[in-house]
Amino acid sequence: MKKLLIIQHQDTVPAGSTLEWAAKNSIQIEYWRPADQQLVPQLDEYVGVVICGGTANTFEEEKFPWLRAEKKFLKEAVNSDKKIFGLCLGAQLLAEVLGEKVYVHPSGWESGFVEVELQDGSKLQAFQSHLCTFDLPKGAELIATNEFCKNQAYRFGGNIVATQFHPETTTDWIKYCADKDLSVRSGNVQTREQMLSSLGLQKPLQDWYFNQLDLLFLDCQKPI
Repeated sequence: MKKLLIIQHQDTVPAGSTLEWAAKNSIQIEYWRPADQQLVPQLDEYVGVVICGGTANTFEEEKFPWLRAEKKFLKEAVNSDKKIFGLCLGAQLLAEVLGEKVYVHPSGWESGFVEVELQDGSKLQAFQSHLCTFDLPKGAELIATNEFCKNQAYRFGGNIVATQFHPETTTDWIKYCADKDLSVRSGNVQTREQMLSSLGLQKPLQDWYFNQLDLLFLDCQKPI
């Protein structure tokens, strides 16, 4: 059975619907939690890697020293052409590993469902929960964008896909995010009521995500 490695930084930012996709495709899940000082996994055991989000920032190595071990692991994964999907913090970590800067967005937060434009000109309502952004790695292909935060998703070569937003989100996690104190966030921020009234947007976002996972890890694309 194929195995997929999920790098999870904290319990409150889970892999979400990634687990459903893996189960549908008979792929075994294994976790690495670098913040718990777990042993670094062996790359060759896995068909690929999914990097979850988290509240740490890539530039906070003094506060979160485990980031050093994770970045080293990701550099090795990139150099060995391992297939990787980065989600939010995961996308930022990959951008840094690929040589670019990660920084606090000058206009503040994106929270809730925010429209992004895809490569083909179509629109996707993407669930967001981030304060930081990144510069697009050299040689990367921008595959999703919007006016508030330009670098929404990118593809690097044939083995890396990364999204600043959370396509893995579930309705339960949307509800969890909606219950946070959103009044302290400035920027492009939905209210609790707006997030909860948008729960129906989770399914088409998940469909897009599953299609991307199929294309990356299964070498096939299903129409959606």
